[in-house]
Amino acid sequence: MFCYQCGAACLPEHKFCKSCGATLGTAAGGQEAMQPAPTEAMNAQAIAAPAAYPNAPPPGMPPPGMPPGYLPPGAPPMMYPGGQPVYYVPTPGAHVRSQQINLLEGLQGRIRSLASTDSLEGFSLGQMFSEVFKRRGADAVENYLLVGSTKTTPPIDLVETGWPKPWLFFRVLAALVIAYVALIFMFMQTGNANCVPGIMFLGAFAVPLATLTLFFELNTPRNVSLHTVGKLFLMGAVVSLGMAVFIEPLSIFQISSMEAGPVEETAKLLAVVLVMRNTRYKYQLNGILFGATVGAGFAAFETAGYALNMAFLPGLVPGLLNGILQNGALSQRASDAATHAAVVQMLAVLRLRGIEAPLGHVAWTALAAGAFWRVKQDKPFSPAMLLDARFLKAFAIPVVMHAIWDAPWQLPFQGNQILTGLITWYVVFGLVQQGLRQVKEEQKAHLESTLVNVEASMHAPGPATA
Repeated sequence: MFCYQCGAACLPEHKFCKSCGATLGTAAGGQEAMQPAPTEAMNAQAIAAPAAYPNAPPPGMPPPGMPPGYLPPGAPPMMYPGGQPVYYVPTPGAHVRSQQINLLEGLQGRIRSLASTDSLEGFSLGQMFSEVFKRRGADAVENYLLVGSTKTTPPIDLVETGWPKPWLFFRVLAALVIAYVALIFMFMQTGNANCVPGIMFLGAFAVPLATLTLFFELNTPRNVSLHTVGKLFLMGAVVSLGMAVFIEPLSIFQISSMEAGPVEETAKLLAVVLVMRNTRYKYQLNGILFGATVGAGFAAFETAGYALNMAFLPGLVPGLLNGILQNGALSQRASDAATHAAVVQMLAVLRLRGIEAPLGHVAWTALAAGAFWRVKQDKPFSPAMLLDARFLKAFAIPVVMHAIWDAPWQLPFQGNQILTGLITWYVVFGLVQQGLRQVKEEQKAHLESTLVNVEASMHAPGPATA
């Protein structure tokens, strides 16, 4: 579109010519002005003419702060009279936001490449947890938990392959937290030391058990019973803790606390492999659940140990010694004061470890075991499986995340824990999506096999008649 007075090129949405200020769209007579494209002579005259704006930059130069020749993708180059190019000024901050988006997408792509997963499709946290507060009776909860046996495992064609909608985990968390808070209240009111062990164990086990319940619900084939989960929780935790205790002194790494990453993640994965050798559990979702179970047991027992050795005893012993030194003997009042101070110190550790629990051991081992089950499936265990590239690349993620978690340099506001937790869960959801697709592919194969059998039976010759 061109101005009917000066012939300057204008955009269709412009109401006034940027060169001469004439109203566009209508001529003096009120009729629409359809100006043809300017001739070469007109272009030469326009280029030779002085700039319409005295403060405009020299010909061929962009406005201050703009790169030379800046135009948005697909925009046609246009000229003001006098040879001044048209420049488009983007929205403030748009370039920075674009760079941030590209950086995030690049990071996600690298993580998916390392984990051998695809981008999440149809995933929404709001939809996933949409049934958390839905009311259900006791019968619904009991039936929900009666799974995993030969009689209660649903047939493959009835298994849900969409994103699960877990809800039981929240009830488990609420029940354990309520019991934990009740014990703290009783202790604060009465000072009875009998409440201390319950506070310690409920505080250490509440969040890991609730997170484990979440993974139990993500196992959509519903072929793992609570009995199996409980056995693996105890045995896996003891085996993994024992292996970590014996392996750590032999570790060749000398990188401060960061050596816990390769040592503990290896110990937990080997515990899963040693305890769960049954080829009946072939789904990748099974492996994710088994890893989460061992990780939850490891996290719960480790937190209880930290609460005892790093908080309760260091707070109790000095208080008891101080009471003895002041009074010559330990009085009940001094004992109660020392116990109270130790419990307060222990509560701080339990609170922090509880908040961080879903981001650490449970998710790390779920990731590692899920990646291993992607290789193992229904085959007997073989050491060669641990050398598979798909497993090794994915296993490097929890090892590195664990090392960054324990690194001597820490970002403010628990930044290390939040960052590593988000990356870990992003990969976990990618593995869950792969597991759901595995179930869907088996459903498809089962349906095709059923159709073949039905067609074969329909075309089979009937029994011979006399």
